[in-house]
Amino acid sequence: MKKCFLTTLGIASAILVSTNIVLAQAKKITQGNLVIYRIGDANSSGDINSDKACPIYLDEYKLSVDKADLVQSIALPSDKSGANRRITAIGRDILSGWISLSDNGKYIVVPGYDAPLGETVVNKSSAVVNRVVALVDIDGKVNSETTANNPFSENAYRSAASIDGTDVWMSGGGVAGNGGLFHLTKGTNQGTHIGGMSIRQIRFYAGDLFMGDGARLYRVSAKNSTTPGTKFANITGDPRFKNGTGFIIVNLAGKDQPAKNVAYVMTFQEGIFKYSQVGNKWVFNGEYTDLKNLTGVEAKEENGKAKLFIISSANTRGGDGVLYEIADMSGHNEDINMGASKVLAKSNTGQTFRSLVWAPSN
Repeated sequence: MKKCFLTTLGIASAILVSTNIVLAQAKKITQGNLVIYRIGDANSSGDINSDKACPIYLDEYKLSVDKADLVQSIALPSDKSGANRRITAIGRDILSGWISLSDNGKYIVVPGYDAPLGETVVNKSSAVVNRVVALVDIDGKVNSETTANNPFSENAYRSAASIDGTDVWMSGGGVAGNGGLFHLTKGTNQGTHIGGMSIRQIRFYAGDLFMGDGARLYRVSAKNSTTPGTKFANITGDPRFKNGTGFIIVNLAGKDQPAKNVAYVMTFQEGIFKYSQVGNKWVFNGEYTDLKNLTGVEAKEENGKAKLFIISSANTRGGDGVLYEIADMSGHNEDINMGASKVLAKSNTGQTFRSLVWAPSN
């Protein structure tokens, strides 16, 4: 079986890994582009469907009509360097690897493990294999010095988020006090348990922290998000979906207009679920079932409607990552009405996509 060992990079050279452009010195990321969290490279196909640590890349894509063009691939560190820790991923864990954009828009926030490439990570305590948060700015600079040695011990670490690159949150599985939501600050090595037992994706929107547990979405106000024992507000009510993965909230109102917030929840087998915020409540607006194996999503508003960019990643890991574009032809608090989906990009054999965000700002 092949191990997840990276090809050695020159100091300022670019090399080609399959058809992925990997830069030893990252270029500045362009605002308006999408950044995709990819697991695996040309050397990791033997481990991509295993419990072994595999490399993480952030692939920058420029959108154009009916396609997305790869601009560059930023390799996250697979070896320790100064204060920076290595940060790797478990190849076959579908329910992990959710990146987010910090609330101030300046950092891509990336979850991962401080484990050497090729090492079995599953069932390792967090004291042995620390959980890592990497912060990546618009210049492609990676800071992976923030670790935690106490959350999600012998359980999956799923997602990370931040307000400003200083305060950081982590989510994952576990039992009471070990799983759920943790808070820590940049450069530290121990998290504070905030609440919950099993949380999947987390991300900030308009100053508040939102999260999913597979069956519901929750909101925590920023002022309470560092307080242990904080109650999570269930915004989607009784469960309508069974295996929720990624989600996005997008404002469909025009400039200087009252917010018209809409949430789209991805699921692995049930499609897309839509909710609209009406006053203090979130109203269910139906589901779209034609796309499967959905794991990540981003969106933007166009003329009062939402255009979604969705990651599909099946369980084979044989080059199965797909980036879709699809538009909801209905607006705020209207029944979901998806148009035709378009395939914009695919991962290479032995690699997969997991999640995505918009490029950070200055």
